[in-house]
Amino acid sequence: MRIVISGIPIDVQKKNIKNMHLQVKPPDGHVVISAPLSVDDKAIEAYARTQLGFIKRSIVQFRDQPRASKRQYVSGETMYIWGKQYFLVFKADNQKNSFEIDNQNVILSMSGKSTVKQRDGYVKEEYRKILKEEIEKRLPKWEEITGLKCDLWQTKYMVTKWGACSTDKKKLWFNLQLAQKPVVCLDYIILHELTHLITRKHDSVFIAHMDRYMPNWREVRKDLNDSRLDYYEAQDESPLQKLIDQSRYDDIRDAVLAYIQEDHSGEAKKTIVADVEIENVIHIEQPEEGIISFDVIVSCDMEMPSTSKKGYFGERWLKIHCQVALGIDMSGFRIIGLSNCDPQEEYNNDRLSGELVPIISHDQLEKEAERFLERYCPEALEKPIGLPIDQIAEDMKLKVVEDTPLSDQLTYFGTVVFDDGNILDKHRKITIRNAKRGTVYLDPRVSYERSVGTRRTTLAHECFHWHRHQPYHVLMRMIGADDNLGRAIQCQIAAGTTDSDKWKAVDWMEWQAKGVAPKILMPEKTVRPLVDRLLVEYSGNDQVSVASFERVIDVLAETYDASRQAAKVRLVELGYTKAEGAYPYVNGKYVSGYSFDADALEKDQTFTIPYADLLKAYCYDRDFRKLIDAEKFRYIDGHVCLNEDKYIVRDDNEMVSLSGYAVNHIDECCLVFTRGYSYQSKYQGLKNYAFFMRNSAPQEDQIEFSFELNEHNKTLLAQIQNAGKSASALQRYPGSFSETLVQLMKDKKLSAKKLADGSLVGEKTIQRLRNNEEYPTTKQTVLGLCYGLKLTIPEAEMLLGKTEFSLKSTTPENNAYRCTLGSCAELSIYEVNEMLVANGYLPFGSSLAE
Repeated sequence: MRIVISGIPIDVQKKNIKNMHLQVKPPDGHVVISAPLSVDDKAIEAYARTQLGFIKRSIVQFRDQPRASKRQYVSGETMYIWGKQYFLVFKADNQKNSFEIDNQNVILSMSGKSTVKQRDGYVKEEYRKILKEEIEKRLPKWEEITGLKCDLWQTKYMVTKWGACSTDKKKLWFNLQLAQKPVVCLDYIILHELTHLITRKHDSVFIAHMDRYMPNWREVRKDLNDSRLDYYEAQDESPLQKLIDQSRYDDIRDAVLAYIQEDHSGEAKKTIVADVEIENVIHIEQPEEGIISFDVIVSCDMEMPSTSKKGYFGERWLKIHCQVALGIDMSGFRIIGLSNCDPQEEYNNDRLSGELVPIISHDQLEKEAERFLERYCPEALEKPIGLPIDQIAEDMKLKVVEDTPLSDQLTYFGTVVFDDGNILDKHRKITIRNAKRGTVYLDPRVSYERSVGTRRTTLAHECFHWHRHQPYHVLMRMIGADDNLGRAIQCQIAAGTTDSDKWKAVDWMEWQAKGVAPKILMPEKTVRPLVDRLLVEYSGNDQVSVASFERVIDVLAETYDASRQAAKVRLVELGYTKAEGAYPYVNGKYVSGYSFDADALEKDQTFTIPYADLLKAYCYDRDFRKLIDAEKFRYIDGHVCLNEDKYIVRDDNEMVSLSGYAVNHIDECCLVFTRGYSYQSKYQGLKNYAFFMRNSAPQEDQIEFSFELNEHNKTLLAQIQNAGKSASALQRYPGSFSETLVQLMKDKKLSAKKLADGSLVGEKTIQRLRNNEEYPTTKQTVLGLCYGLKLTIPEAEMLLGKTEFSLKSTTPENNAYRCTLGSCAELSIYEVNEMLVANGYLPFGSSLAE
């Protein structure tokens, strides 16, 4: 329920409590009133009006409190350490994380793919180290000066307090943000919290003690409270917490009251509990199938006994350990036990989120796959076998259906159904009617448009969903969520956003299943010993060659019933870096394997890039576009290679390929690209990205390759000398299109027949264009001529500029043609046109009949 008083919205929560309780919460002053069930709405409104002055003051205090803008952790941002300003310098480093102070700069080194959330977490841990080091120096000094000693202290990121003191436990807490403030502020908070060991309140005893040991404490307090706080974003309650608050609050409150009454320490029996507030639900685990255990953290506002008539209010925090059997409601809820806890109870060891999604890090994916196999196929962990995934699905009581297309464009490979009903797509269109729980739908096109291996991976993917993600769907059903949330997971090729900070529960479950499925089919426990044995057998004591890795890949593919590419990816994932050069598969075909120094590639890097991603990189990356426009590199066999005779050779038919030297020293001559999923694309959201994704030839598992200006690529780029030849070239061809074509053919020493062969423009058409300025033509004809003439990009712009057409980089099509002219000039026009057509572009050449 919500009421509005003097324009201020106030949320009202009715509970089984004795007194009304009002809170104004950061960061923007959100007002919440907890009221007894028996109090009517008018009484609540009247109470709110009596507190209006306090509410307005608190809101103003929150709104006037200076806060930093939300950090992105990019170079140029300001940071503070002990009150001194520094400038952040971010360096992409995939090897190790580091946080270093260098003069006026803080140098933060992390992976270039790290999210804002990951960077924020790492920086906070660095602040924690800095703060702890200073506390260890200063706390003992203040303890010696004051004669007050704490038994324990800890640091914690807090949003409303600079510090806290648990007088019973003699435990102190310090806000991580203190590491940003002048060190005198830390001294003030240390003294402040130590003083609370002799008095809970800010009374005359507290003030006298502070005055004695820090006479200027009021000025320090003002400076600290006026200083800028970190950006803070209010967090919503999790679905599980909301469900407990709505349906089991009375049980929680009764247990708390009984616990406090049974506490015989001191004068607890005289204590009056004024309010019980559920603050959090933490330590969520699934001890056994169908059972969820968790701790409910509650705060109790209590009227404490005192020598005065009124007494005073205090706060007590409790942890209630609970279990619930997952079902249609919370009828299986029970309380296991209660204990005291600190207000800042740590909760970073959860096994499940508040939506009951498993919390799994990247380095735990292998273990998740092992647990799955231990339960459903232990034999697969003992010896290399092709996993009987269809039999496992049957053992899991899953019915596999493969007669229903799940989307028009094969957007979804599979769907697993958790509850009976219709399955809707993102546009709320019914894709499957009357779906039954325990059914796995596999799009029939997966097998024949992709591969049998893709089908097996998709089924393993759906089986893992069923194995680990049922609690989420049960919770969604219990809270009454609509749409598909409690019914099915539709497994998309790509998630909706690159920023994992913005991922929803379904995105995380998809990421988990995508990561675990290949490891289920090819578990490390059997793959690694087999690979090591085969490498010794095929190479002996010699250095392992690409040919050896290709033989290993063939064995793995046959043994595990997988594709060559799946076997290769698994090898690289397990640390066999040189397997990257085996069986390169690009643009729909295998090309020659290659060798390189083991240290040349970092994680998720490769020397190959599909034509579709070459075009994206050219369109969106200025450094890459500059590199291609310089025409010092050529795109050959999926590699972007230095255009030098040492690395590129031609056969008798003028077909080009990488030289034997280049193939054996690929890191010396070819650019490196970063491999990732399209849902992680750094280009996502940029202009025309949807066009590229719609027109590009499909890639296995929607892998995307992108260009990064890393150290390797900088080294190759340094070899390029900027060629300023375009101005002089334009001056040499001042005439019309026909005159320019004649001169270009003369300069290139090309007859009409030879140009026709290299441009796919008819010989008669070429003669007419040479002789007749009014002869009609098309853009594709002129582009074909540019390609056949092997024109540079400036020359091609010049020739097109003499027609009604343009090659300016203002459209995806023009960027594709510019990139092709600049990087693919050594390929035959047939190869080029095949790639253009596969990616949704018109081919070069004339369509006019001779």
